[in-house]
Amino acid sequence: MIKIDGSYGEGGGQILRTALTLSAIENKPFEMFNIRAGRKKPGLAPQHLQCVEAMAQICNAEVNGAKVGSLSLKFNPGEIKHGNYCFEIGTAGSVSLVLQTTFLPLALAKESSSVTIRGGTHVPFSPCFHYLKEQWLYYLKKIGLDAKIEMARAGFYPKGGGEINISIKHVEKVCPLELMERGRLLKLRGISAVGNLDLSIAERQKKQAFKHLSKRNILPEIDVVTMPAFAKGTMLLLIGEFENSQCCYFSLGAIGKRAEKVADEACEELGHFLETKGVVDEHLADQVILPLSLAKDISKFTTPKITQHFLTNAEVIRLFLNTRIHIEGEFGEEGLVTIEKEKS
Repeated sequence: MIKIDGSYGEGGGQILRTALTLSAIENKPFEMFNIRAGRKKPGLAPQHLQCVEAMAQICNAEVNGAKVGSLSLKFNPGEIKHGNYCFEIGTAGSVSLVLQTTFLPLALAKESSSVTIRGGTHVPFSPCFHYLKEQWLYYLKKIGLDAKIEMARAGFYPKGGGEINISIKHVEKVCPLELMERGRLLKLRGISAVGNLDLSIAERQKKQAFKHLSKRNILPEIDVVTMPAFAKGTMLLLIGEFENSQCCYFSLGAIGKRAEKVADEACEELGHFLETKGVVDEHLADQVILPLSLAKDISKFTTPKITQHFLTNAEVIRLFLNTRIHIEGEFGEEGLVTIEKEKS
C-alpha cells in the first residue's frame, strides 16, 4: 500500500486525482492522509469525492473514507471496465478535473467508453471546457490519445449546472512528446463568450483584447458567442498557433469584474508566454506529464514557468511509476522537462 501525504507540496486535490489515476492503471492500492489539510475547508470537497466515486466505479475499487470532509482515504483498485458512465458532481465542482482523473484509465481499457459529467464547466482554478477542447485534446492527440468532447450546457461558478459529453477511444499505448521549439506565431485566435448575459459584454472583452494585443502588433481573430448556460457567466480564451505547437490562456468573469479586466488577464498571461522560450504552457505542462510518464520512450519539452503544482504532481507520479522526471530550471522560471522510464 503506497502511503501519500496529501498536504505535500501544493497540497491540493491534484495529489488525490493523480493517485487515483495511477492506482487504477498500475493496479496499486494507496492510502492518503492529511487530504488538503492546509486549505480553508480541508478534506474532500464534493468534486474530489466525485473523482473518488467515479474511479471506484470504473475499476471496481474497495474504498474507505469516501465522504465530504474526510482527511484520509484508502483506495484498493480492481480491473478497469470500459462502458457508458454518468457522473453527477451536484455542485459547481469542476467537470474538467473529474474527466482528467478518469480519462487515462478509460482510454487504456479494453474498449472505447462514453462519459457524461454534470457540474461546473467554467469555474476558477481548473481548466474550463473550452481549454479542454482546444488545448488539452490538441496535445492528447499528439501523444496517441483520442477523444471527442462536447458541451450540452455551460455551468458557471457558483451555481454549476453544466454538462459535458465525452467519447473516449481505446488505445494500446501512449506515445512520447518532444517539443523543444515552438517556431514562429502563425495565428492568434480566440473565443469571447457569455452565458445568460447581453452579447455586448462579450464584444467589450473582444475590443479590450484587440486593444491590448495591438501593442504587440498582433491582430487576433476572436469569435463572439453566446453559450447555453444554467447561470450567468463570461469567458475570454486565446489560442496561439505556432509552427510546432500551440498555447492557450483564458480568464473568467465574476460578479463585479469588468469585461475589460477579463480580457486583460488572458492577454497578460499570453504575453508572459510570448516573452519566454516556452513551448508547452505551464498549465498544460502540469496536465501532460502524467500520460507522458506512461510512454516507453523519452519525452522532452520546455515550459514558460515551473509551478508548484507541476513539482507536486511529478512527485506523486514518482511514487507509482519507475519514471524519471527531470526538471532543469528554477521554480517560477522557464524550465526544460525530461520524462524517461527507468531501465529495469
